[in-house]
Amino acid sequence: MWQSSPPGSIYDYIRVASFSIGPDGLIEQWSSRAAGLFGMSSTEAIGRDPVEAFMPAELRSGGHRRVGEILDGKEWTGLVPFRMPGEGGAHGVAEVYVMPSLTGRGERAALCIVVDVRALRSIETDLAASQAIFGQSPFGFVLFGMDFAVVRANQRFATVFGGAADDHRGRTVEDYLPRAEADRLSATLKRVLETGESVTDLQLVGTTPGGTERRHWSMNLYRVHSGAGRPVGIAGLATDVTRRHIAAREAASARRNLALLNEASARIGNSLDLETTARELLDVAVPGFCDLATVDLYQGLLTGEEAAPGSWGPAHREPAGGS
Repeated sequence: MWQSSPPGSIYDYIRVASFSIGPDGLIEQWSSRAAGLFGMSSTEAIGRDPVEAFMPAELRSGGHRRVGEILDGKEWTGLVPFRMPGEGGAHGVAEVYVMPSLTGRGERAALCIVVDVRALRSIETDLAASQAIFGQSPFGFVLFGMDFAVVRANQRFATVFGGAADDHRGRTVEDYLPRAEADRLSATLKRVLETGESVTDLQLVGTTPGGTERRHWSMNLYRVHSGAGRPVGIAGLATDVTRRHIAAREAASARRNLALLNEASARIGNSLDLETTARELLDVAVPGFCDLATVDLYQGLLTGEEAAPGSWGPAHREPAGGS
């Protein structure tokens, strides 16, 4: 089935061009990509000797010999230095794939596929840099495709969720998170893909495979584009922030206790009346410390009676409750 390649395909990156050589060793056909690579239009190129047109003078004798071998039916692949036509033309190196062919009259010719080596080297460098960042990152890195399935994950991500990095290809967010959290992440992925707006510090809660402890993750999401600007997926960078959540919760608890202590010191004991003091204690305890509290007072204290040690009588109870 024939399908057109979208903008930003691999051929736009590696700069592939083609042309053909006729039985006489001259250029017979010239593609528009060849025109872009060599800086020569088809009108200028067709009918010219490719060796004379593009190769430096000191390499032309070897170039003519090679063309003769090709027209004798020999297939050849190699690196060919070239220069752009005209004075001060830029120099470059092309990787050339030459395949012998036949014309309609049975004469020998050749089809040439040319790749700009500079573009290939640039891609190799970019891939090496990407691999270093992706593979050696101390954070979980995952790339979601246009269908929100995992296209690639790094080893750190795999260490958290189990298996090798390649095992996660094709998985979806439902494979990692509870339903509610998975739905929330899916909606966020869709929004990032549609709008192109990045999301930072998306808080997610779940468990790791085989574990029961709740884990907290902070995730940054951004849309990824091809060299031609076409969206190709969403990248996610995840950090385990469980310890940070625990520390924040403990700090909040300590702050609440300190605030309660400060409030108690300010509100309790300002009066010598026992019932008033009991009510102040209850007002501080509920709801800041608990939902329900009572203060039991020895009845004799309210009437001024003295009781022998260990002989407590009926108590007076001051209750307080909160929701």
